[in-house]
Amino acid sequence: MHSQSEEERLENEIEEIAEKPSEISELPRQQNIDVERNIDQTLLMRPSFFEVDSQIETAWTRMMMGDYLEVLKMSQDARTKMLDRFSSFQLYTAALSIRAAESILNDLAQAQGKPIDHRIKTALAEAKNAFIEGSPRRREETLEELEKLAAKAYEAFFKGSISAATELRTMLADYESFGTQVSESSRLLDIAEEARQAYNISEYSTLVTQARDMAEKAKLVRAKEIEETLGFVKAALEEAREVGATPSMGEEELEQAKEALGKQAFKKAIDLLAAIEKTADQAHLERMRDNSIRTRQVDKITSTIENMGPALEEAASYGLEVQQGLLFVRSAQTALNGKDFVAAAKYARRLKQVSGPVKSDLDKKRIELGVAKKVEGAKCGKCGEEELYAHPDGIQKCNRCGHSFTIAHVIEQQGQSTDMNPIEKPVSSSKNDTQESSSEETNGERRTLARTLKR
Repeated sequence: MHSQSEEERLENEIEEIAEKPSEISELPRQQNIDVERNIDQTLLMRPSFFEVDSQIETAWTRMMMGDYLEVLKMSQDARTKMLDRFSSFQLYTAALSIRAAESILNDLAQAQGKPIDHRIKTALAEAKNAFIEGSPRRREETLEELEKLAAKAYEAFFKGSISAATELRTMLADYESFGTQVSESSRLLDIAEEARQAYNISEYSTLVTQARDMAEKAKLVRAKEIEETLGFVKAALEEAREVGATPSMGEEELEQAKEALGKQAFKKAIDLLAAIEKTADQAHLERMRDNSIRTRQVDKITSTIENMGPALEEAASYGLEVQQGLLFVRSAQTALNGKDFVAAAKYARRLKQVSGPVKSDLDKKRIELGVAKKVEGAKCGKCGEEELYAHPDGIQKCNRCGHSFTIAHVIEQQGQSTDMNPIEKPVSSSKNDTQESSSEETNGERRTLARTLKR
């Protein structure tokens, strides 16, 4: 048979105590106040056996001197005093144990977040009642049961808590292995250990719980960072392939990393992502040795920064959440300035990816605030609706289908009048179209269509 756990043995002992005849399960409020007052008074009268000890020493000296009559008198007096002291000693230790046991049980209830078990409350009430009204034997019996129960509950709690703290330290080591910040959780565990050694049950339990909660939050933050890394590594692969590189690791390994992340195998996911990015960057860098490829890449990165940066700053001024996009703008510009073109290309691609949804929100804000003006009487060349709005960056965009184009003004060189012949230059065919055409990336050419807008 398997041996019982500490918790099971404690449960059995509690049940045995609860099955014994009991006259009271909880003291009435006023009676409990009276008992507490008597306990307080008893604890103020600490018994001392110093006087009796001194008298016995004197009696022994008289014995050596042959003063036997005085020895008889002193022995009798010492014995009487001893009985009085012993009675006081019994009361004092009983009061001390009741107060200590009740403090332990209250601390345990607070630490565990639940009331004291009713069977333990019964044992406490019986000990208190016997302290005032019970016989010496009854007082000793109830006191022994309470002391035993409180000690077992205390030991069981700390045994379980120490085990939980040990498991938590193991968990923190695992979290730290994949880059999670666990220093604060470790510090709280160290403080908790000091509280345990000082027998501060409530503080110990609170600190262990806080350390666990903080570690879980840190893990979620780290998981989010790793998830963001997935997008960055994918951008590295796409940029490498765009310049004609063929990395040795690709989509298959990226799927494995995603699967590992989904299973919370964070260390495996990080190792895979690091290996994929390294091979992609090496292949990309090799292709960047070609001056023509490098020039096209730099032009594309610069164009992305110049186009997206001001738009994101404008969106930020309207209160839109674009911090991630602005971070990529700064990172891409810093990498470009440092001639780290591979990193700059990755940041620029991620900038375009995360900033795509912002365009729609920015358009809505411009219309809402009156920054974008409706072009009265003008119809969209794609859907035919009169939903064209003139935006401050020289683009007219349909609020219905997302079709957009730039407007160029042809100004006559002579005379006072100005003819406004709109030149429609496609920017994107829909709200979700954020990719540049291949002809733009290779030749830098743009096709323009003339369209006269009827007023």
